[in-house]
Amino acid sequence: MGFTEAPDPGRAGSLAELIAQLRLLKAWAGGPSYAQIAERVNRLWTAAGRPPGERTARTTVADCFQTRRARPNTDLLLAVVEALHPDPAYVAAWQDVLRVVRGRTEAATFVQAQLGLPEAVPHFTGRAAELAALGGAASVSVIAGMAGVGKTALAVQAGHQLLRTGRFENALFVNLRGFHPDPGRPPVEPAAVLDSFLRLLGVPGHAVPADLPGKTRVYQERAAGRRLLVVLDNARDEDQVRPLLPGERGGAVLVTSRMALTGLTAAHVRLDALSPDEALTYLRRTVGARRVDQAPAVARRITAELGRLPLALSLAALWMTAPDHRSWLLADHLERLEQRRANLRLDNAVDASISLSYDQLGEPERRALRLLAVHPGADSDAYGIAALTGTALPEAKRIADRLVAASLVRRGEAGRFELHDLIRAFAMARAQDEDAPADRRSAVTRLLGYYAFAAATAMYHHAPRTRDHRPHVTDPGSPIPPLTDRETATAWLDAERANLVGAGLQGVSSGHAGVLSRILFRYLQTGGHTREALALHTCATESADPVARGHALVSLAATHSQVGRYEVATRHVEAALDCFRGAEDRFGECRALGTLGAIASWNGDFLRAAEFVGEALTLSREIGDRTAERTALTNLGYVYGRLGWFAEALEIHMKALAIDQETGDLSDTGRTLLNIGDTHRRSGHHAEACGHFHRASAIAEEAGDRDLRLEALLCLAEVSSELGRTADARTTHECALAIAAELGSLHQAARAHIGLARAWTDLADPARARAHWLAARAHHRELNLPESPEITTGIEAPATTVG
Repeated sequence: MGFTEAPDPGRAGSLAELIAQLRLLKAWAGGPSYAQIAERVNRLWTAAGRPPGERTARTTVADCFQTRRARPNTDLLLAVVEALHPDPAYVAAWQDVLRVVRGRTEAATFVQAQLGLPEAVPHFTGRAAELAALGGAASVSVIAGMAGVGKTALAVQAGHQLLRTGRFENALFVNLRGFHPDPGRPPVEPAAVLDSFLRLLGVPGHAVPADLPGKTRVYQERAAGRRLLVVLDNARDEDQVRPLLPGERGGAVLVTSRMALTGLTAAHVRLDALSPDEALTYLRRTVGARRVDQAPAVARRITAELGRLPLALSLAALWMTAPDHRSWLLADHLERLEQRRANLRLDNAVDASISLSYDQLGEPERRALRLLAVHPGADSDAYGIAALTGTALPEAKRIADRLVAASLVRRGEAGRFELHDLIRAFAMARAQDEDAPADRRSAVTRLLGYYAFAAATAMYHHAPRTRDHRPHVTDPGSPIPPLTDRETATAWLDAERANLVGAGLQGVSSGHAGVLSRILFRYLQTGGHTREALALHTCATESADPVARGHALVSLAATHSQVGRYEVATRHVEAALDCFRGAEDRFGECRALGTLGAIASWNGDFLRAAEFVGEALTLSREIGDRTAERTALTNLGYVYGRLGWFAEALEIHMKALAIDQETGDLSDTGRTLLNIGDTHRRSGHHAEACGHFHRASAIAEEAGDRDLRLEALLCLAEVSSELGRTADARTTHECALAIAAELGSLHQAARAHIGLARAWTDLADPARARAHWLAARAHHRELNLPESPEITTGIEAPATTVG
């Protein structure tokens, strides 16, 4: 092809563009075949000491040149680059670009939707025809128009009017980030939006399907008949919107976009700038009718100078009504606007209006606005602003209030602050011009330090038993919220989840990715936040510290295991073992061995599981880690029970119980009692089983542990059923079902429905039994679990009551 220089990876802004550069590199290198490239890669890996079992194949190499992959195989792709052009500096350049591209890919998985609409825009003016069109019978309406024309304001205004009609019970609102000024905040993936929507609709994390079609199916089922109004703001294209439509029975949808989205079957509303009369009316309402009426021609020229764009008009109105400018004539304001426009870097009215508001701020507020533009998340609270700016909390709150008053920052729910996309773009440009790169880096470092320390504090209360296994984080000196118990800690983690993961993605080189990966592992795992966990742990595997990398690999493996990817999980843990053993980190090695045992157990290979867990138990005792020992004992007792080695299982569980009583953890004690009871039950000793289940239930009530109480009730109900105590089994299962419904636990609710179906069958009421079989099947389908033959038989049985 006549290349004189190798392709520049820096030209790529997306994964697809980077793959295009890789194809050019292949051509530049003489067009070797995929088989030849694979052989070169294997020679490089062999020289680097990789085992023969990790050799790559021609088809795997060929896959690197395809754009269908959601995430690139970083290790192999860089090896391909080295095989084609073995210049260390050139390979390093690819590594840098790949990290940026991957960060953008992961960022597309984060979104925060809300139940209910944002507040309506003050002084909303005009748009009567558009509001009438949006109030019609169309199930989907698309509002299209240029930036700053007021699409979101119109959608929110129309949404509030629709809610007031009583046709809709509630609304879902989300910013799809279709057009965002920050390249690091790409359009949101529909799957991520559905994750958030489903949680808002009451679906627990473990019941959210892993694939996009499954999420859409559950979303449409949950939306059916609920009279929902869905507002999809700032959409990129039709493909981003289609999976988010709730279906014909799910309610109405309002979509805003800079694109026409003609591919959607919808009512299309094209939004232009305000009419001259509407723009003048808006100025009369905001600046004052007397001032405008004294010089209407000048006022009209001002609106024209601002392009009659609602955003530009609202910001200019704030400038014109500020105390220092109320004495100005409208002609003075017009002259200033004309002068500003002549000197703007970006020649548009919106930038001019933002500049006017920005220039009236003090330097602390201007600096805060510039730094908020480099914040890795969508919003922040006052504590985050304090960390970012390096100020005390009262000052951070005052700064945020001033930015809200200037309409440069929007006050969201629960004391959070957000930037409009156009204002973020403006602030980013100003940050590049007015702040030294070192100052911006220092601000981000302060913020990441704050998030790491606050997250560590929150996890101390959220999961106290595992606190000794999380990294120690030094207090950076920034104020943190009052995280004093599990309730406040969990609420903070939920509110900051997107920011915490975003901080991890941004903090690879500083080490914060690895720290946040370890700190948040338990929260993300037990909360069912699989997408966030995959993104954070994957990013943390690039940590320079081998121990941090090893823990990230184990956490990544555990997350893959949750969705049944056992082979992938095993490979990650084996790589982690190499990291830990190379660093001589015995606790990490213990954790990896225990995880290998858990994976084997989930895969039904209990003998191999016992081998791995036994190694973990031995190692935990050698290093004197009682928490790790207790975990290993619990897992080993479970495996022994599944193997039918009941005496050995009981002995193991009794040793775990001794540790529980030593540490004084009531919840752990209760769960170990359940394990002992389950072993007795499996071995046919039902009386002993009941005794342990009752003790666990009493501990659950004493400790206020509703999950433990639910599990104990189910165990007691199932034992009653096995003993033929049908009436006891039915009433206990009903109590368990009520708790499962309150907790949103579909797994446990399905168990309770199955137990009730069996009870009503024994009580000769097949109609009631069938209702519970149907409920159990519905829960299994939501959980993507196969339908058992027992459920199928129960549903197909005649539903005639015997009397």
